[in-house]
Amino acid sequence: MKAKFLITALTTLFTLLFTHAQNSYHCPEEECSFQAGQQVYVFGNDVKLRTSPSAESKVLELLKIGEWVEIVEKTNFSWPYKGFDSPFYKVKYDDGVTGYVLGGLLSLERKTLNGENYYFAYSKEGERIYLNIRNVVNGKYDEKKISLSNSHFDIKTFDDKGIPGLDGMLYVDYFSEACGEDGGGIYLFVQNGELKDVAALSQVSDAGVYFHAEQFIFPNDLGGLPDKILFKKEQGEIYDESTHWTKTTVEIRELSWMDGRLFPDYRESAPD
Repeated sequence: MKAKFLITALTTLFTLLFTHAQNSYHCPEEECSFQAGQQVYVFGNDVKLRTSPSAESKVLELLKIGEWVEIVEKTNFSWPYKGFDSPFYKVKYDDGVTGYVLGGLLSLERKTLNGENYYFAYSKEGERIYLNIRNVVNGKYDEKKISLSNSHFDIKTFDDKGIPGLDGMLYVDYFSEACGEDGGGIYLFVQNGELKDVAALSQVSDAGVYFHAEQFIFPNDLGGLPDKILFKKEQGEIYDESTHWTKTTVEIRELSWMDGRLFPDYRESAPD
């Protein structure tokens, strides 16, 4: 029975890894390094393209946020930046110049929503890891910094999903690699060009013991209501996995998007 469960778990993990790899899966570890031939966008502004992989080497060019470089190779040299030991990459700039750039100054990827480009990079303070998001408006960039409960994720874009007044949404979709790790995600709404950190939803489970899952159901989703966001929270205890003996509780609450925030507070606890 245990062997069968292990095979099933490994198969599921492989499938998830493959799926997320296809969807620009990100993490701070070596496995998520930029690859040779990859086109990568600049996250920083006036980023120094250097003659060698050193913070003291000569500067060839200053790269603007949103410009792109092609990765040639990852070097063995690094420099501490924003809480991480960041590697230098040898890159080719679009005018044919070859040089070196610190990896922490390159965007994990670029997402485009309603004609606006968004760029992403990690930072770390103590043990807390953050995702920094920048978008350029009228030649200047705005930055949003959000705390991550799981540093393995991909980034998705959505339209307004039926919510009046929204330009669209960004969603940080966590990838849970182990039991007890958060597999939920973070919603950020775009309204009048401004990015708003709206909600962090959690999905956690311990195989054969319990599960906790939160989700938003939008007006355009199956089961959605006009102009409302349904917050659904489901929790369960598993008494006997072989007979699917499970105790489950479900809470559903209607939320409204008003004056740039959700109302009422979706984190409010149900009365006893």
